[in-house]
Amino acid sequence: MLFENVFMIRGGAFGTDFGIKLIFSIITILICIYDWKTNNKRLDYFWVFLTATLILIMAEVMMQTTGIRAIREKYLFGIDITTWLWLTIPLQAISEIAYVAIVGVLFGDRIMKEETRKQWTIILIIFLILRFLIPSIVLVSMGHNFASVNAGDPNIPSRRDLFALGTVISISILSFIAIFWLVKTDSETRKRGLFMFFAGLIYSICWTLSEWVIGQRWIEVGIQNPSGTYSNLQRADPLLEFSALAYDTIIEMALVNTAFLAIPYLLKLIKSEND
Repeated sequence: MLFENVFMIRGGAFGTDFGIKLIFSIITILICIYDWKTNNKRLDYFWVFLTATLILIMAEVMMQTTGIRAIREKYLFGIDITTWLWLTIPLQAISEIAYVAIVGVLFGDRIMKEETRKQWTIILIIFLILRFLIPSIVLVSMGHNFASVNAGDPNIPSRRDLFALGTVISISILSFIAIFWLVKTDSETRKRGLFMFFAGLIYSICWTLSEWVIGQRWIEVGIQNPSGTYSNLQRADPLLEFSALAYDTIIEMALVNTAFLAIPYLLKLIKSEND
């Protein structure tokens, strides 16, 4: 166990269906345009979007070319685009990370303001119910659940080494940037960052929990061989699975996404309240 890898598994359509990722990417861009049009044409969301997308494109290139992340097949509305890395990597970067960052800052900004807090809290609750609760109830009623996963199957749609050295270094740097910025920035800007963090955290928890409940996300342990094959794959014990999913949700999603707001502030692309 000490020398085994810990893998994040996605067993469902989101790992391979790039039609869904395209829709999420379009939604992300539309949210940026919405904020631009309703907030005096500020570019804050576009900077967050570009920062997240560019960093994650670099991360995905590294993970997919070194075998840290293995996605077996990729389809866009039925078309096999597995080898179209020029398209699949940007879509993955936007739909999995930039989307969550933009959703976090969208709800965080509006719940932060007292005059819009009640309205947007209700919108967030309705959104989470429609996005996660209702689909989960439907899928569980159809027999999909956390106990029915195909653990250890080498043909799983998406498998990622959660603690690969390159990933850990990248996550550590981005986490440090987020924490450094939250500590050093002014109180109003810090408030914005914290509301983004907690809004993103709530969304990420709901996303992770819903996928776990329906058996579409879980943790495995095993050995990744130099050839790219796997040995001794099995589902992680409950404590390790909970800890790994919590790490992914809190650190890799919520905290890292906060760095994508911090970086434009640190580069003076977004002005703080005191500027």
